[in-house]
Amino acid sequence: MSGDIHTLADVVGAPSTPASEGYLKHLTTLPLPDLLAEPTLLQTQAHYLTSSLVTLAHTSYPTFLAVHQSNAALNLSLKTLSTSLDTLVSDSLPALEQCASDWKNRTESVLKERKRARVVLEQHEKLRDLLNIPLLIDTCVRNGYFGEALSLAAHARSLATLFDNDAQSPPVLLSSILAEVDQSITQMLVSLLATLHEPHRKLPALFKAVNFLRRMNVFGGAANSTSPTIPIHSPVATKGTRQLEERELEDIARYLKKYIDTWREAVYDIVTQYSTIFLERSPLPSNPPPTKQQLRELHSSLHSLLSTYATHSLTKHLVATLSSALPLLAPPALPSLLTQLTYCASAFGRVGLDFRGLLADIMGKSVVAAVRRDIQAAGNVWAQELSGSKSGVKVNRVPSKWLISPSHVASPPLPSGTSTPAHIPPPLLASYPPLAVFTNALLTTLNGLRLLAPLHVKDALKHVMDEEMVNGGQALLRFAEAVGADEKLEEAEINIVRSCGEVYFGVFAPFVKRALVEGVYSSKAGESNEGHSGELAEVRRNWDTWTSSFPALPQS
Repeated sequence: MSGDIHTLADVVGAPSTPASEGYLKHLTTLPLPDLLAEPTLLQTQAHYLTSSLVTLAHTSYPTFLAVHQSNAALNLSLKTLSTSLDTLVSDSLPALEQCASDWKNRTESVLKERKRARVVLEQHEKLRDLLNIPLLIDTCVRNGYFGEALSLAAHARSLATLFDNDAQSPPVLLSSILAEVDQSITQMLVSLLATLHEPHRKLPALFKAVNFLRRMNVFGGAANSTSPTIPIHSPVATKGTRQLEERELEDIARYLKKYIDTWREAVYDIVTQYSTIFLERSPLPSNPPPTKQQLRELHSSLHSLLSTYATHSLTKHLVATLSSALPLLAPPALPSLLTQLTYCASAFGRVGLDFRGLLADIMGKSVVAAVRRDIQAAGNVWAQELSGSKSGVKVNRVPSKWLISPSHVASPPLPSGTSTPAHIPPPLLASYPPLAVFTNALLTTLNGLRLLAPLHVKDALKHVMDEEMVNGGQALLRFAEAVGADEKLEEAEINIVRSCGEVYFGVFAPFVKRALVEGVYSSKAGESNEGHSGELAEVRRNWDTWTSSFPALPQS
């Protein structure tokens, strides 16, 4: 019984298989008698199967031997296959992968070169056209085909814009082509500027040159915005204003004469040609024909364009240049320019552009500026002579050595009360050389003013003269106070300074004012003897206050 239990335990503890599980479930369904008879039944079946196998082995032993041999051969083949696979995975495949990688590395540069050569061959025509662009531009520039040259240059630059959004720079070939294109365009710019400098070029050629310069954008935004309708005068006016600061003063008058002639010819040609083309010709026939109202509006618009251009050319170019250049000239140079401008304005009067009314104000301001400059220069010389240096008061010379002529040192001359004509300086002034030099400088300026003395600036010129008389009197007063404070100087030296002051305030100042009012403008004597201005009178009172502390001067 114990043997049966052991056998059952072995069956229960055996690995679980579908057959064993099905058998165990079958046992649970059997009644107890059948369950007790089950071991005997199993033993009987086992003996039956064993005997059947023995019989089969004896009767079919060749088959069993063949199966055994096939099984052994199969196991050997499987072991050989496993060994071959291990060798393939561990040795052959890495070697093959390494060879493939080496092949790729060796052939990569060759493939790139072949690909590049293939691309070059495919794009051969385009590359040849691209390489010919600099040569074509240079040829166009040399033969005067500037429009074609600019078109080719724009095409070359448009190719470079394709690389603007990329991180990489343009190809070296394209950069080299653009450099050659820029060089040719620079040569074109030089050629166009040389055209503008040629003296005998006709107006259409100059217009064409400036239009090309505008297309090249060499004027900048300011030039395009200020001169939208004047292609020829914009560079002339800009260039003229810049050169006026660099030219010597003696060349400005010659430059202005040429500028006025150039402006007159250019603007007059434009106005007359515009009038002939657009205002005097009848409009082209159209269907339906324009009404009278439309014709009037068209004619008014054309006249408005001409008026706008003429006004712009006059105010922005001629008047602006004259306003900046004329004040730099000396007064004797202004009359000839006024005559030239008057003839120019009269000529433009035939086309409705008479600008003679503008000349009075321009010339008046120029005369005042020129006279003011010359009078102030003479006054500065007088003040520096008195101060003995360019800054501050410094008494480094005794007055008898330089302020008065040697023949009058002993008895300095004083005003006598007699008057001289406005065009003849008082002989008394010659006794004081610095004062005589001051007088000659002022009379030289007034002689130049006589050639062109606008009446409406007389008061302004009188104010300039009074202002300089005040400055000169103040300089003389400072010098006199410094001389009086020097204890080393003798009383005779102080008397020389006092005598010079009396001549300055009593003879010199009234004479130069009369020379201006009566000698230049031929005003009445009463108009020229209006007395000192308020400031000059104040300086004279200060002078009298200073001299009152000294004894009266001896009469010569």
